[in-house]
Amino acid sequence: MKKNLLWTLAIFLFAIANSNGQEAVFGIRLGANLSSISSSDIPKDLEDSRLGVVVGFLAEYPLNENWSLQPEFQYSSMGNDDESLRVDYLQLPIFIKYNISELFNVHIGPQASLKIWEWEDKTTSQANFNTFNFSAVAGFGVNITENFFADIRYAFGVTNIFDTTNSLDIEGNTRNIQLSVGYKL
Repeated sequence: MKKNLLWTLAIFLFAIANSNGQEAVFGIRLGANLSSISSSDIPKDLEDSRLGVVVGFLAEYPLNENWSLQPEFQYSSMGNDDESLRVDYLQLPIFIKYNISELFNVHIGPQASLKIWEWEDKTTSQANFNTFNFSAVAGFGVNITENFFADIRYAFGVTNIFDTTNSLDIEGNTRNIQLSVGYKL
């Protein structure tokens, strides 16, 4: 159900962006994540945040002078600092972006994540992560030049990151601050 809703939303937003007929802009992003898993079920000694990397591609479709649609595809390393709570994702954020001026913008939207790696240690009982994770993301961007930009984002997980069918019955959500720079081609 969640996958079908996400795909429907993505196709709808893509159709709206293409119907305007304005020129799309493509680019790349590279940055750092400071992520953590918010959970009362995780012991205090495992709560330290993980510093990771984010790298991705973006497309920006102008809707009018101030508004645009910005879907992205990115790799993001997340979780906590303890290796048993590390997880990496392929992410698809879809932003509605408002250009406050030629220099500043704000963006907000949903983000779907697909787990591509998690720490595995078969000798111990550990948490398993769900395959999909959904988040709400908000950010602020600065256009340094016509092509170079920087942004900062905060993502808040809205679904349980842990697989509740495993032997450990724990719940938690992702939290993530992202700082990145990018280049529009």
